[in-house]
Amino acid sequence: MRHLLPGLADTIARRHGVVTRAELIGNGWSRHRIEQAVHDGTLVVCHPGVYRVRTSPRTFESQCVAACLADPTLIVTGPAGARLWGFRHIRHAGPPILLTTHDRNPISGGVIVRRTNVLDDTDRVVRSDGIVVASPARAWFDCGRWVSDSTFEAITEWILDRHGPGDGVTVPRLWALVRRLSARGRPGLARVRRVMSQRSDWQRPAGSKLELRVLRALRSAGLPELVRQHPIRLPNGIVIHPDAADPSIRWALEVDHVTWHGGRADAQRDKGRDRGLRRLHWQVDRVTDQELRVDFAGAIRELVELYNLRRDEVNGQR
Repeated sequence: MRHLLPGLADTIARRHGVVTRAELIGNGWSRHRIEQAVHDGTLVVCHPGVYRVRTSPRTFESQCVAACLADPTLIVTGPAGARLWGFRHIRHAGPPILLTTHDRNPISGGVIVRRTNVLDDTDRVVRSDGIVVASPARAWFDCGRWVSDSTFEAITEWILDRHGPGDGVTVPRLWALVRRLSARGRPGLARVRRVMSQRSDWQRPAGSKLELRVLRALRSAGLPELVRQHPIRLPNGIVIHPDAADPSIRWALEVDHVTWHGGRADAQRDKGRDRGLRRLHWQVDRVTDQELRVDFAGAIRELVELYNLRRDEVNGQR
């Protein structure tokens, strides 16, 4: 837009083309001039007193900025917040989902607004583009309202792996958040508790949603509960953590993602680890994501057979 001071022009560009009435007036625009710009389409009304410059596309981010400028108490959360954080295992193509307190009269139009009686400063993260997004942990919790148990389990593993203690994301801290938000009847709370109750504080995050699916299938096929990331010290002193293991029979399972790993260095490292396990009288069986994609049920049957053979072998030696 012409006739904007450089500072405001830079701000608008950073904010995905969104500007407020107060900022334009501070830039020297009259109310009549603003109304004329709206009339001729130079400015597009997003919310009362908030506009998007016509030359900037209407994007998910611009909708989030506009909502946050219209009401600074709102935060983007749930699947919408997860999208802004780049969570894996979740897709959100709908309007921004916003959270506010019960005493507010929020904006409407083009957004989904949910109310809560628990919203602390620790739940808010202000981005450089003006979007106020829920913290990774709060966005994780609020996703429980919108997704299935299996997807929420995968999200839980991902956030623990990618964010971790540096962002205040540990199992104990997630449990503390669950306790803080444990109001009776809160949507998604039961799902959050179910998923969290299935893992231990010491357990490292699962590497992928596929790994979780394999473990669930093995349990359904009658295998006992396998230990995830069981620590094993190899003869060379390195401690490894197989994806799953039954220490009682020294059997380990690795789910290999050849579609995004599988380089020569990875293959050499895995072979070295497997030799180290055999020296300790462990059996390690591997299955790839490609095998699982082609015939998931067949791969699971084969793993069950290998496990049973190993169990019978060990029991026969005792």
